[in-house]
Amino acid sequence: MKIIECEIGQENSSIANASYRPRLTSGLLCRTITTKTQESCMQPIRLGLVGYGKIAQDQHVPAIHANPAFELVAVATQGRPCAGVENFKSLGELLASGLKVDAIAFCTPPQGRFALVQEALAAGKHVLVEKPPCATLGEAMALVEQVSEQGVSGLFAWHSRYAQGIEAARDWLSTRTLQSVRIDWKEDVRKWHPGQAWIWQPGGLGVFDPGINALSIVTHLLPRPLFIESAELRVPSNCQSPIAASIKMSDTRQLDIRAEFDFDHGHDELWSIEIRCAEGTLRLDNGGALLSIDGVRQAVSEEGEYAAVYRHFQQLIGCNASVLDLQPLRLVADSFFVGSRASVEPFHD
Repeated sequence: MKIIECEIGQENSSIANASYRPRLTSGLLCRTITTKTQESCMQPIRLGLVGYGKIAQDQHVPAIHANPAFELVAVATQGRPCAGVENFKSLGELLASGLKVDAIAFCTPPQGRFALVQEALAAGKHVLVEKPPCATLGEAMALVEQVSEQGVSGLFAWHSRYAQGIEAARDWLSTRTLQSVRIDWKEDVRKWHPGQAWIWQPGGLGVFDPGINALSIVTHLLPRPLFIESAELRVPSNCQSPIAASIKMSDTRQLDIRAEFDFDHGHDELWSIEIRCAEGTLRLDNGGALLSIDGVRQAVSEEGEYAAVYRHFQQLIGCNASVLDLQPLRLVADSFFVGSRASVEPFHD
């Protein structure tokens, strides 16, 4: 097994033809692992799904069924079963069943996910891990090493990087002079995470659960690593994780980057990123699905986020490569590390 650690802007040649092109930074925070190129499997990749909550039902399962390269053969869930496939109470039960499974996709909450992914890797399965990959940066870094040791493919699925406008935005920005970045990521937790108490517990991230999507986009779009300068975290008095946050970031050239995250936004969702350049202003809306430059709507990809995620996972398995980027999780961890905390009114679902 060979590990390639690339400087900013380099891309792994084994996946260079993929429409999603990872920008790689040196070190564990963003590593691509590759071995010799292999022919894509002629048979569908037999996939097991661990966790069958809202994101699995709304996004993963439809994307899997729409991609002929995959066959969903099993689901491990303690909730209601998934129709049309084998259902198990746990990943361990699935792996012990003797059912042929090539890869596992993880859609469980980040708390406790580390041990599950370890279990799948120890069994020699390729892994796709929903964001955020783990509850801590240390756990995620350990998974990077284990993927390398096992010689399988892995993808930390920062799904917002696959939104329709992202690659066109990245191409336009690559030749522009950056001046400032403004992020507004606001939604109603009662709509998007109803009854999901885990999100308010330690390791649940609170508002950073959606906010990390914005961080995954800007770390993909911008050419240099980002750093947290300051953060203000507003935490309900009956919760452990923030419901809102104000963040100031920069890079090695002192680019001004500011973000406002709100999980109690009583209006329509606001998922926007505005990047001012000397040559004009780029704006992404609707989580990256819409792209405008100087107020003019631009042509974007028609492929949905999760369709692109699974197509990329298929390509990685085909060439025995991995993309395991930890930059968004590092920024969240640093926000907790340096951020001030203010107690606000209790949250009730």
